[in-house]
Amino acid sequence: MNQGSKTKKDWSKGRFREMLVWQRRNMWTDETIERLARWMNLRPGLTAVDIGCGLGYLGYTYWKYFGDGGHYIGVDIAGKLLGDAAETCKEWAIGGRADFIEGDAYHIPLPDNTADWVMSQVVMMHLEYPERVLAEMVRILKPGGLILCKEPDNLRPVLVGACSSLPEYDIETRLLVHKVLYTVNRGRKKMGRGDAGIAPKIPHMLTGLGIDEIEVRVKESASYLEPPYPTEVQKQTAANMKKYMLADDQFKAHTDEQKEEFLAGGGDIKDFGKFLVIGQEQRRVQLRQLEKNEFYICGAYPFYIIKGRKPRK
Repeated sequence: MNQGSKTKKDWSKGRFREMLVWQRRNMWTDETIERLARWMNLRPGLTAVDIGCGLGYLGYTYWKYFGDGGHYIGVDIAGKLLGDAAETCKEWAIGGRADFIEGDAYHIPLPDNTADWVMSQVVMMHLEYPERVLAEMVRILKPGGLILCKEPDNLRPVLVGACSSLPEYDIETRLLVHKVLYTVNRGRKKMGRGDAGIAPKIPHMLTGLGIDEIEVRVKESASYLEPPYPTEVQKQTAANMKKYMLADDQFKAHTDEQKEEFLAGGGDIKDFGKFLVIGQEQRRVQLRQLEKNEFYICGAYPFYIIKGRKPRK
C-alpha cells in the first residue's frame, strides 16, 4: 500500500498481508472481469501501471486482456510485497513483461506520459490526499490513455444494512451505531488515515484534473451466505470471518483503532463504550451462529469502478 497515512500499516506481514490476500481472492468473478475488460476496451500490448500494486493482483487479473506483448509495472511502497510479487509474476506474466518498482504514490517514480493505462484498487480510501495521487496518475498517463480506480464506499452499508441472522436493534441503537461510525470516519480523515467514503468523490476529482469520458459502474455482486454454505466461496468466506474478522486479536486491534479515530473525530467516550458493547455482543452471536452453521446474510456493499481518459493533445 502507498504512503499517505500518518500512521502507516505494514501490509507486507501479519494480519494485513493475510487480509490483502483473502479479500482479493474472490473479490471479482471471471464474468465481471470479462465485462470490465470489454468496457475498458483493453487490448494486447498496452503498458499498464498499477499504483499500490501489493502482490500484483490487478496484473494477473487482467493479464490475458493486455499482456500479450504488453508491459505491467507495479508500484508500491512495501518492498517485501514487491519482492514476492516479482517471484509470483513468473507464473502469469507470460508473453509480455512485468516489473515492480518501490515508490511513493505521491511521487510516482516514472516519467510523464509513460502508461497507456494506469489503475489502482482500494488505495484512495487509505490516503490523506487522494487527489494528489490521482494527479500523479494522470501525469504518467499518455494522452488518450485510460485511468481506472476501484474503491469501496464503506460508509453506505452503515445506513443501508443487510438481511441477516443477527439480532435487530431498535432505532435508537441503530442511530448510535451510525453516529459512532461516521464520527470514526471524521477522525480517520483528521488523522490523515484516509476516507472510508471516498469512492463517490473520485469522479469529481478526476473531472477537476481534466479527465474526459468519465463513467462509473458499481460491482453487481452482493455479500451472500446461507447455511450450510454449499459453495467453495461461501465456505471460504465463513472460515475467513472466523479467522480474521471475528478473532480475538483482530477484533481488539480493529476496535482499538476505531476508538482512537472516534476520539480524534470529537466523539463522546460514553457513546463509544455503548457502541463497543453492541459490537462485542454481535461478535459473540455471530461466532456462535457460524460454529453451528446458522449464520446467514445478504446485502449489497457498493464498490465503485471508475474509468476515464486523459484528453488527447
